[in-house]
Amino acid sequence: MATVSQKDEINSSRFYTTLQYQEFTDEDDNSRLPVENNKVFAKAIKSGFSRDINKSGPTHYKFYIRVFPNQKLYDPCPKYRVSDNKNSFVDKVCRSETAYKEVPESIFNMYLNYLRSENSQWLHQAQREVSNSR
Repeated sequence: MATVSQKDEINSSRFYTTLQYQEFTDEDDNSRLPVENNKVFAKAIKSGFSRDINKSGPTHYKFYIRVFPNQKLYDPCPKYRVSDNKNSFVDKVCRSETAYKEVPESIFNMYLNYLRSENSQWLHQAQREVSNSR
């Protein structure tokens, strides 16, 4: 397992996963994948550079986490996942299982803490914040 350097970090978007699927870890010990696939549960996409002509300023990101159509956060850790049998037939058959939702960096960091630690309190706190921000 390799670690990504800060220089490499600036040059690409970031794709986060769980320990089970990681290909490398970043400097913050987050489990990462080099490209987006169905094992990516959160992502930070470059949204542009600072207005500095030399581009020496920080890179700005938009933050996304995986959610169900009902805006519940996706829980990739099966031991904590609660089956929700309230979904209608339409939800199960016609709607996409999950999608990415843009969130503030604070909620994104809570979700990353959950992916890293599998501590369900982080997931519950992030869910509360998403529900409050609607």
